Amino acid sequence: MHPAATRPWYREPWPWFLIALPLIAVLASVYTIYLASRTPDSLVTDHYYKKGLAVGGDIQRERHAEALRLSGQMSIAAGRIELHLNQKIAQDTLHLMLRHPLSQQKDVQIDLHRNASGDYSAFSPPLEAVRYRVHLETADWRLAGVWVPGKVLTLEPGV
Repeated sequence: MHPAATRPWYREPWPWFLIALPLIAVLASVYTIYLASRTPDSLVTDHYYKKGLAVGGDIQRERHAEALRLSGQMSIAAGRIELHLNQKIAQDTLHLMLRHPLSQQKDVQIDLHRNASGDYSAFSPPLEAVRYRVHLETADWRLAGVWVPGKVLTLEPGV
């Protein structure tokens, strides 16, 4: 009779599986450290007190938009932004801010101008396919919403 041939440990799958688990964790943490060092945290501000006071002004503008019963439908397609408000307003130009979810450097600010039909439009720079926080505002009121690429956005006060 011949004894069963034993294979060396490095030819067995289980030791490699057990070695791979901590190795993957080490590689993932090295990559996380790399990402953290390359992208500064844009959420930290030196003027937190001023920003906190500005929140009160934003709330007042949203309440004013609620009192006016103002809302709008916005679409972004083929490099063009189209906005239709539910009622006519006096301003010929509206300020639109598209806030990127991850990077403040990728935020976009655009002025929308009234066209002949009474709606507002502007050309749009190329946008990433991410969910942008959208703020449409004047000095008196403010509307907000979340834009998902390829869909029509409803802008409302206090979103």
